[in-house]
Amino acid sequence: MSSYNKKVSLKAPRIISLVLLALLLAIQYPLWWGKGSERGLQELRIELFKQQQANEDVKKQIGDVLTEVNSLKDKKEALEVRARERMNMIRENEVLFRLSEYPEDKKN
Repeated sequence: MSSYNKKVSLKAPRIISLVLLALLLAIQYPLWWGKGSERGLQELRIELFKQQQANEDVKKQIGDVLTEVNSLKDKKEALEVRARERMNMIRENEVLFRLSEYPEDKKN
């Protein structure tokens, strides 16, 4: 029997392994640091939470305004109270006295 003593070059497999490793790293980069990365996703979740809180606050304000509108539509007393408080309106033959919490400084 003859012996088979051919030397095999390991250059090609090493180069292929390095190329595959470089491709693997190139694929992983956008996943961790690029657009749409895990960090970017976390930042978007935080922004979404803040926006949802702001939306809830606005919905509460809208509810308050709608309640006031319905109150003004349904009850004449509510309309009168707001006119007196906000516009300083008075009824006929009525006298208005304004009391200040802080007395004005008297000038000599």
